[in-house]
Amino acid sequence: MSTRTHIWLYLAAVSLTVFSVMFLDRNIATWMHQNSHASHIFKPLSQMPLLFEILSALVIISCLTSKGRKHFSSLAFSLGITLILATTFRLGAKFIFGRTWPETWIHTDTGSNPSWINDGIEGFHPFAEGLAYNSFPSGHALFTYALVSVFWWRFPQLKIVWILAMLGAIVGQLGQNYHYLGDLVAGATLGIFTAHVSIKLTCYFIQQLER
Repeated sequence: MSTRTHIWLYLAAVSLTVFSVMFLDRNIATWMHQNSHASHIFKPLSQMPLLFEILSALVIISCLTSKGRKHFSSLAFSLGITLILATTFRLGAKFIFGRTWPETWIHTDTGSNPSWINDGIEGFHPFAEGLAYNSFPSGHALFTYALVSVFWWRFPQLKIVWILAMLGAIVGQLGQNYHYLGDLVAGATLGIFTAHVSIKLTCYFIQQLER
């Protein structure tokens, strides 16, 4: 796709995120709290990034051998960049936006995190410190979409697997009411952008080595 097409797609994703935050998130979170009880289905799906983090680690470790470097060096390089960028974007974005969670998950001696379900509180608190303000964007969606996009780039013939993994992560997180829909759309968008940058850098370095 052309750069212009990419820009329009990212703008569409950002617009969908804003629409979800303004009109959908609180209603969906309330409905999920009242009606979603199949944690034995949703909880494993919500841990999707762990699977791909393990796969990424195995690919990178395989490059310690000459055979692994021969087959997976470009993939390992891209995954390494992706993990670094995804971690940086995740921490930075959560701190910048400071959104409260849909449910109350954090319980400490000083109190519990404010949430939409328990306290009727939902909002953004830019640069607020603490786990209570880490809902936006979803780190699980970010890492899943970033890593899966890189695997998709390297193994496009398995696109059905990659699509199911991406959808599964969203369904799992939403089904458990861990995140608002807007958090997940934002995380997925940032994850794809992370992979986009990583793949571009990988291709650039490969071209430099071939000259």
